[in-house]
Amino acid sequence: MKSPLRRPLDLSFCLALGLFALMTSGIAAAQTTAQSTAQSTGQTPMLMEGKTTLYQRVLTRPGAQLLAQPGGAVLSELPALSIFYVYDRLSNESGTPYLEVGGNTAGQVKGWVAADDTIEWKQSLVLSFAEPAGREPVLFFSDEYAMLDLVESEDLSERLQAVRAEATGTSPDDAVIAREPDTYVDIREQFYLLPILQAREIALASGFRAKSVEVASVTAEKEAPQPLESQRANPELADFSAALVFVIDASTSMGPYIDEAREAVAGVYKRIEEAGLADKMRFGLIGYRDDPDAVPGVDYLSRVFVEPREVADDTGFLQRAAALEASKVSTRTFEEDGFAGLIEAVDGVDWSSFGGRYIVFITDASSRDAGHRFSSTGLGAAEVREKALEKHIATYTLHLKTPESVQDHAAAERQYALLSDYPNVGSLYYPVDAGDVSLFRAKVDALAQAIVDQVAAASKGEFAAGSRKVEKPAPSAPTAEADLEAKTAALGYAMQLVYLGRVQGTKAPPLLRAWSIDRDLDDPAKQALKVRVLLTKAQLSDLQAALREIVEVGIATETSRETFFDQLKSATAALSRDPTQVGRQGATNLQELGILGEYLDDLPYRSRVLALSEETWNRWSIGEQVAFIDDLSAKIRLYQRFHDDVDNWVSLDDGAAPADAVYPIPLSALP
Repeated sequence: MKSPLRRPLDLSFCLALGLFALMTSGIAAAQTTAQSTAQSTGQTPMLMEGKTTLYQRVLTRPGAQLLAQPGGAVLSELPALSIFYVYDRLSNESGTPYLEVGGNTAGQVKGWVAADDTIEWKQSLVLSFAEPAGREPVLFFSDEYAMLDLVESEDLSERLQAVRAEATGTSPDDAVIAREPDTYVDIREQFYLLPILQAREIALASGFRAKSVEVASVTAEKEAPQPLESQRANPELADFSAALVFVIDASTSMGPYIDEAREAVAGVYKRIEEAGLADKMRFGLIGYRDDPDAVPGVDYLSRVFVEPREVADDTGFLQRAAALEASKVSTRTFEEDGFAGLIEAVDGVDWSSFGGRYIVFITDASSRDAGHRFSSTGLGAAEVREKALEKHIATYTLHLKTPESVQDHAAAERQYALLSDYPNVGSLYYPVDAGDVSLFRAKVDALAQAIVDQVAAASKGEFAAGSRKVEKPAPSAPTAEADLEAKTAALGYAMQLVYLGRVQGTKAPPLLRAWSIDRDLDDPAKQALKVRVLLTKAQLSDLQAALREIVEVGIATETSRETFFDQLKSATAALSRDPTQVGRQGATNLQELGILGEYLDDLPYRSRVLALSEETWNRWSIGEQVAFIDDLSAKIRLYQRFHDDVDNWVSLDDGAAPADAVYPIPLSALP
């Protein structure tokens, strides 16, 4: 009998289903087979028990068949873990239960499936592999207690080495039945789902809290062991290239730094040309100022001066970069519209052909935050960071702490430390004390050279000199440049894994049922599995509308904020699908008011919005209330960008209505 200390604590949620690498084309192909039998009934799916807006959904087990009637003729074989909505439940004469199913909510019924061949899927939470930088691959175990015995052992490091050897086929032991591929599985390039069968909170011996998750997949077949990427050889790396895009504050004070950045790039181009790597390393340049409609003579808000794919040598770069100059006209405020320049870099540059993706953000001032009256993006540092990370772009910030901006230093540092935090690597924020031009140039040179070294190694089929782990600088050289080089090496290695995963079409590992932990076993401070929420377009639209209503009520009650909740209760009636439930007596927080929709109910994370109570709101200062409203405004604009990201909406069924397409939104982006 296991020790009570090792028995995991049940969470308040138990999600239906586990890990599977299911490409939507596989679902669509089998479901299209049955299209001729699908009929529009005018029905809507059955509601989940106790819900008024959420429909019942199931996923099929291996071997499930689509039937014409309960127990009737077979219409088609179904891929394991196909997603269906439940339209009806019946039992045949022998008492065997069956489900009438459809691939969408529009009444397109496909047929019947034996209930025993399905598993209920109650929520749209899924897992994805976290960024590979700074962590080891995820291991999947056949038994939870064997996994917990391992992670709680005193000789964890030695045992992990042996277990990882087992996972690569050097031992017949089946305790570990699969591992995350060494090359990265990018959910944006190779859509996959990792729903959870069950999850439990555990306390690791190190003191960290983690989640033990049971997961499942399409097949239990084992693939042939693959060589570890740490063997440092892969000929496909020869085509790896990198782009480094400078985003530079082009306000009146920035002239010397613009000149130094140009000269640094010219010097790097000469080095890469001498090494025969001109086609492997490209540079871009973006400047930002202010709204030209509001400030005559400022010329532009943000502008791409050099698109990295369009220049291949220093002559081409310098010719185009020469047009970037410091403005002769002052901007409206000391805070600049830096996030406009960054969004231009993330969305306006074509990153698709580059494996290494780097932005270097250079400024001497803080940026206009989401609530700033002159902000053109309406986004904050957190939302801009989220946008960049979704494209695997690392954002470095070189913050010029000039004497003239001393009162702005603390605000800028808070923003940019968040903006440049890269998962499992750490901060890519590098202040330049006193705005010293020579120190600035040294950091630019160190960064550019570190990336050139990565490209040079890749051209020979070798990995960057980093590893999954971030190597700390030696005590004898604790310089910012050494820290920058170590983190850039780790990032380069991770980006090469992402690149290989993309070109090789790497998929999630084949499993039938397994256990894993959402943290890096070697270093539990590092996240290994990332939680996402699959929201349909309709749900995302509802979420935007709900938050917009909260913001509008907050603004409308600005002079009498104690009335916020009374006003909010009235506003919820326009949003709720069941108006009789809105504003009911006894509601003490926004979750009880019903304003955010049932699809956010019971999610296993702490929501600042759902937990907000009238008492807390009234206790906040005016500044805290305004910051709360500004944060929600930024999320509304981020959701609009998700909505407009047409390439990454996924239809799980060929016949699905457009509103049933889903987007894997990071849990961190929810309110």
